[in-house]
Amino acid sequence: MKVTVFGLGYVGMSNAALLAQNHSVVGVDLDAERVDLFNQKTSPVVDEELSAFLVGEPLDLRATTDGKGALKGAELVIVATQTNYDADTNSFNTNSVDFVVRQAIEHGGADTTIVIKSTIPVGYVAGLRAELGTERILFSPEFLREGRALHDNLHPSRIVVGDATARGRAFADLMIEGANIKDVAVN
Repeated sequence: MKVTVFGLGYVGMSNAALLAQNHSVVGVDLDAERVDLFNQKTSPVVDEELSAFLVGEPLDLRATTDGKGALKGAELVIVATQTNYDADTNSFNTNSVDFVVRQAIEHGGADTTIVIKSTIPVGYVAGLRAELGTERILFSPEFLREGRALHDNLHPSRIVVGDATARGRAFADLMIEGANIKDVAVN
């Protein structure tokens, strides 16, 4: 399966590395330096296990700044871009998520699953699905610790996908496939 992961922070990199054990993964980030480091198998964030994993494991993984190119043939798109909280407006800035989702719909395949891992407000996915006329958009919250993100993905206590369809279950199964622990609660 071809997977494209947008956003190479803790969440995006750990998900990309986890899935690259069994699938072809392309990470996308706007920061060319971050992309270059990642392509050299060097983690641009502090996560000892991720750093060792990039060098020591056989991963089908590369990174690019070309989002449109990375979407060609993608069966799964993970959105792990920043959504900074603004205390003055009491809201999250979801502009990067909006942009990536629209790009994935325009440049991905007709059946590409889009999973949002970014922090978003309640009801966001339902609104986006209605606005864009698609059920291919899912939400899967993260329970990762900074500096231990890959470890937490390899040893999950649970996997939560906000979608009870076969598409949601298929995504949960991909996460379990890459994990070291296979007996994981899926909600």
